Amino acid sequence: MSESHPGEQVDNGDPTLPGSAFVVTDALRLHYLQWQPTVLDMPKPQSFVSSTQEESYDDEPPIILLHGLCATADTWRLVAPYLSRHHQVIAFDLRGHGESDRPDNGYDLVTVAEDIVAGMAALGLGQVILVGHGWGARVALALAARHQPLISHLLLVDCPLVEPRHWPGMTRQRFLRQDMSAGRYASRQTFLQSMQDEMAAFWSPPIESIMLATIRALPDGSVEERLASPHQRQIREALWDDRALSYYGKVRCPVLLVPAAAPPQSELDMPEQLERAEDFSAAKGYMAAQVARAIHRCTVLWMPGTAHDIQLQRPQRLAAAILSFVRR
Repeated sequence: MSESHPGEQVDNGDPTLPGSAFVVTDALRLHYLQWQPTVLDMPKPQSFVSSTQEESYDDEPPIILLHGLCATADTWRLVAPYLSRHHQVIAFDLRGHGESDRPDNGYDLVTVAEDIVAGMAALGLGQVILVGHGWGARVALALAARHQPLISHLLLVDCPLVEPRHWPGMTRQRFLRQDMSAGRYASRQTFLQSMQDEMAAFWSPPIESIMLATIRALPDGSVEERLASPHQRQIREALWDDRALSYYGKVRCPVLLVPAAAPPQSELDMPEQLERAEDFSAAKGYMAAQVARAIHRCTVLWMPGTAHDIQLQRPQRLAAAILSFVRR
């Protein structure tokens, strides 16, 4: 990707594609993708907003998008063009991910959140709408709790809402091992086949391109993930030690939770162990319902039957939900 000065975008001739740039803070160099507000000649996402809400919103705050663990800013490429109809949209590569710097340490949630605050300041941004997915949603939560005036709306997409220490049957050792990515693959095709097997229900050429942004080629023909394994471990250790439950009472902006789960039918829906995919889904629904009660101004959009990567499986639905929520 080409390097440019903050705010200077690479012109690719296609308004649905973002510009690519870097911003340098005191701590590190952050890469970001940016979509400028524009009316695109593309289908509008199915939405539950009224026609009067489809007018121009040139004065709306920018939307900042934070990706999940092992992903990159590219994960938002299917969602951002819809959001950029009336908003400036910026998706950062978080510390250690994508094209951003990969320092040896600083992978706790607070430090990563402060990276984004510094990046926003360097870009001259004031109040923003903040959207995070997965681990990036936990970063967004920490940021919103620490810098309330900067955030007009907070949207947490399939966020691990409760500390892993409180998950049924979870231990620190198990959590640090759980879902650790392979890190290195014999070939590009081996990596793509692994991803396609995981996302078979919604795999497509655009998703293939998005996933390729998470790896880099090595001289022997193998590929490795851009997020180094030691950094991934630091992130998981920080997630275990973090106290997410202490943040919710500090957030004063409107919050939208988007769990990839159905609402719990009763207080007994919390599984005793997390051994199967359906157990995780039930646990997410239970925890989302519990957390929603602790947040001052909270709405829950349930997304049952959806994979963790909602932004890839149902991008139009997610974009519509974001736009509707911030325009209420």
